Amino acid sequence: MIMNGFTLPTVPRPAGQALRTLTGLCVLALGGAVALHWLVLVPAEEQLRRTERAYEDARRQAVVLKQNRITQERVRDLEQRLEQVWATLPAEQAFASLAIEISKSARAVGVSLPGMTHSHKKPKDGLPPKASLVFQATGKYRDIYRFIHKLETMKPYLVIEQLDATRAPKSRTRRRGAVQFNIRVVTFLKTDPETGGST
Repeated sequence: MIMNGFTLPTVPRPAGQALRTLTGLCVLALGGAVALHWLVLVPAEEQLRRTERAYEDARRQAVVLKQNRITQERVRDLEQRLEQVWATLPAEQAFASLAIEISKSARAVGVSLPGMTHSHKKPKDGLPPKASLVFQATGKYRDIYRFIHKLETMKPYLVIEQLDATRAPKSRTRRRGAVQFNIRVVTFLKTDPETGGST
């Protein structure tokens, strides 16, 4: 064969046959590799991507479930604490005895309570009724301090909502160095199921 003045040598027949066979095998191997790529590797890569997406979805869902579990545990804990607080609330019928108990606690530490006023607020938005006691406590500062500590640790759930101090006015009945505290304590009341919580 002559190309541009260049003569290609002729390949002997047996070598040409072997070369054609080898070329056919190369084409066949190349076709097999392409088929293997499209039939095995591409589906495997797609399967890997699906598995990775499923793993990420499962991991996100596990994080959400963990957060939900933590939230549920917190809600359970808050419900238990709320039940404990609810158990310490005085009943509506026991509110008068609460005032008497406060007066006894004051006398026990040498504090005088000349008078007490009380008020009730009707329940709102499913909350229990709120009751408050307002009084003046007069005595020496250390006695008042012990009395306030007794109020804070008293068995029914009480909150000191307002507390201000003044020097007690001078009179024959008042002790020297006495202070006077204006105190408002607040509590919530358990409603009587028979009355439906009306106060």
